[in-house]
Amino acid sequence: MSRENIAVLLCVPQNDMSEFNKIIDELIDEGIIIVGRKKRCFSAKSMGLIQGEFRSTTKGFGFVTDDSGDIHISSENVNGALNGDTVLVKLKKSAMHERNREGVILRVLTRSNRTVVGIYTQERGYGILTPDNQKLPDEIFVMQRDSLGALNGQKVVCQITEYDSPTTSLSCKVVEVLGFPYDFGVDVLSVIKSYDFSTEFPKDVIAESEQVAKINHEDLEERLDLTDSTIITIDGEDTKDIDDAVSVEKTASGYRLGVHIADVSNYVKPGSKLDIEAYARGTSVYLADRVIPMLPVKLSNDICSLNEGVLRLTMSAIMDFDNDGNLTNASFHKSYIKSANRMTYNNIRLLIEEKPADLCEKYNHLFPMLDAMYELYMLLAEKTKERGSIDFNIPEAKAVFDKNGKTTDIVLRESSFANKIIEEFMVAANSAVAKFLWEKNIPSIYRVHDIPNQERLENTLNFIYNMGYGQSRDIHKIIELVKGTPQEAAFSTMLLRSMAKAKYSSQNDGHYGLGLENYCHFTSPIRRYPDLVCHRALKAAIENDKKTKAMLKPFVEEAAIQSSERENAAAMCERDTLDIKKAEYMEKFVGQEFEGVISSVTGFGFFVMLPNTVEGLVRLETLRDDYYVFEEKTLSLYGERSGHTFTIGDVVKVKLAAASKVSRRIDFILLEGGSNSGRKRTEKASRSKQKRSSRVLHRRKVRGRH
Repeated sequence: MSRENIAVLLCVPQNDMSEFNKIIDELIDEGIIIVGRKKRCFSAKSMGLIQGEFRSTTKGFGFVTDDSGDIHISSENVNGALNGDTVLVKLKKSAMHERNREGVILRVLTRSNRTVVGIYTQERGYGILTPDNQKLPDEIFVMQRDSLGALNGQKVVCQITEYDSPTTSLSCKVVEVLGFPYDFGVDVLSVIKSYDFSTEFPKDVIAESEQVAKINHEDLEERLDLTDSTIITIDGEDTKDIDDAVSVEKTASGYRLGVHIADVSNYVKPGSKLDIEAYARGTSVYLADRVIPMLPVKLSNDICSLNEGVLRLTMSAIMDFDNDGNLTNASFHKSYIKSANRMTYNNIRLLIEEKPADLCEKYNHLFPMLDAMYELYMLLAEKTKERGSIDFNIPEAKAVFDKNGKTTDIVLRESSFANKIIEEFMVAANSAVAKFLWEKNIPSIYRVHDIPNQERLENTLNFIYNMGYGQSRDIHKIIELVKGTPQEAAFSTMLLRSMAKAKYSSQNDGHYGLGLENYCHFTSPIRRYPDLVCHRALKAAIENDKKTKAMLKPFVEEAAIQSSERENAAAMCERDTLDIKKAEYMEKFVGQEFEGVISSVTGFGFFVMLPNTVEGLVRLETLRDDYYVFEEKTLSLYGERSGHTFTIGDVVKVKLAAASKVSRRIDFILLEGGSNSGRKRTEKASRSKQKRSSRVLHRRKVRGRH
């Protein structure tokens, strides 16, 4: 229909036509309405058009995913879309009813790549940017007047000025020169800039933080005074932003747990400069060598940090449990506390397990609480197990630096039951708050985790089962069976990737991984924006604040989407930074031999993970003993002559061939006789001889043997 006919059908008054046209334009921008010939409006959905995120590959083609799976987009049908863009896709008629669907991108709805980091190269009269992100085009044009004086070979930050279209090519201008790739700190700074995080706060945000960072007398009014209670914080040795504290006591009917969280919402008001900046950042980013906080240090490390012996404003969740660990009552309060002691995970472990004399003497007054804490933890841990919570055993690594910032080691992060105690207590508080807000019908942001795609999960479970682990395909039993084996990290990672991704939502859809119907993030408002929103919602519920409730209703959905996006960006930024430090550490070991486990297999080789989580690639062209074919179904490389296979979980011996922190690449070479799997295929190959031959010829061609 035409706009005019839609307006007539909806009986839109003439005075409202400007607003009507504005709404139609918004629907067109969002890809909900498509304008066709003769300016007629069509519903995108009724035309079979699909909206989604385009995920590009390094080879130019990519995928868009909807509820039915992946839609393949060939390089000639990308039509100027870049990795991460939200696009509108039309299925090819020949593929509409096939399982392997193909599509054409009709239009880019929103661009995700505004800034790009890469190497600047000077040409005659113009420049070329080669992006660090290999999923972007190899070369982006830079006008000489837009080079900002960058020198040949320097790392720069660019802003895209023109996108690919029938009339223009992808172009950008330099907005910041970072330095040469091997200059100290440029490697990590490049990653930070590529994910659009900032290491500095605007001056007006800093000024506002200094202005609000104080406790006034009126702040203590109508708050629960908990300064006489024994409350402690438990964190890592180097934690500076301490936002949670706990108290535990035995009662006549069981246990009383108090979880006390810094009241950041008292200082960061909706619409303030601090709030706008925190919303944009979404989260603190914990990199290998630094922290990029969500809030200025005056708040995160000072007035909002629950430091020992100082008065701090808090939001408290007080929960009663019976002797079986069942929650019997929960109440929520605006409060203020004084932390009795700043404890560490290691000290808690020592006091409960080993009881060294010096620590026992120093913290003798805490033993009644520590005993109650451990007893309650054991009860809650059993409840967690009963409800089917999934606990993946995936090792985490951290980089160790010398005084000059050089990576000297990559080690595994230590974790003990002391960490688990705090995890259980925080989960209990988050769940109780989520249930309270849901029952009170207060708009908020929830942490949701959807049920996994059953076909994908079954395929992963069957794969691990067929590798000889377990007599069942139950995910919990398999996790237990692989615990402590060389394959633990690889299989746990496979299982995690078969799950849906947890995200933030305005809808309380439950958390599959934790086995909870109600869940939100309440316990870290210093470093996560959704927790700050949750605190505002909780206050609105406690105070029956209808104004805040009305303000939250249209805001929480938008904030949930933004927070999920920034959380993903932070996770990738943290991963890429650690990869740089891993490669830097391995540079000094070129030529040395290692033993590791195959963590993933692709058509171009397989990745090997060392015990410290360092991963490197054994390239297909380095396997000279046979012609290897990638079999997607079994995630393996199969030798055509020998029948030897390489698959996930195999233990192999390799030599480090190359490592570069600039390219973030680590390359291994398989040692002769370096596979400990000892597995050879004895059954006939499932595909025909003709298909096998074509793949062998393709491999030979790739290696330049034609």
